[in-house]
Amino acid sequence: MAKKKKKPFVLLVIFFATVLLLLSFWVIHQNSNKPSDFLMIYDVVISTEVHDMRITGPVSRFPFGSRQVCMRFNYSKATEGTEIRILWFMEDKLLQSDSYDLPAPAGAKIYCLILETGHPLPRGSYSVGILNNAERISDFRFEIY
Repeated sequence: MAKKKKKPFVLLVIFFATVLLLLSFWVIHQNSNKPSDFLMIYDVVISTEVHDMRITGPVSRFPFGSRQVCMRFNYSKATEGTEIRILWFMEDKLLQSDSYDLPAPAGAKIYCLILETGHPLPRGSYSVGILNNAERISDFRFEIY
C-alpha cells in the first residue's frame, strides 16, 4: 500500500521537473539574440572627397594635405533608439569620439574627421571604429602619406 502512495508523488515531481526544464529553455530562447537581430553595417567607403552623399576618390591611402577624411556606410536592422559611437584613431591614439542616433530601420550615413584647427591631417596610420552597445562592430584602417 505504501508503494501506491509514492507513485503519484514521484510522477508529480517528474511532471514539475519537466515543466521547469521546458520553461527555462523557453526563457533562454526569448532572451537570446539571433545574428539576424543585430545592427548591420555594410558598403563602407573611406575617402577625402564627398559629393551628394557619395564618396569618390581613393579609399585607403591619402596624400598629405588632406584636411578631412570621411567614412560613408549603409546600415540596416536599426531599431528605435539605436545609437552608434564613431571612434577615430591615429597610431592608436584617440582623436575624436562622437555618438549618433541612427533612424530605424535602414539608411546611409557619412561621418568625417576634421581637425578643429583646420590644419591638414598629419601623416600616419589611422583607423575608424563603429561601436554599438559598447561592442565594436567594425574597424577600418587608412593612411595619410
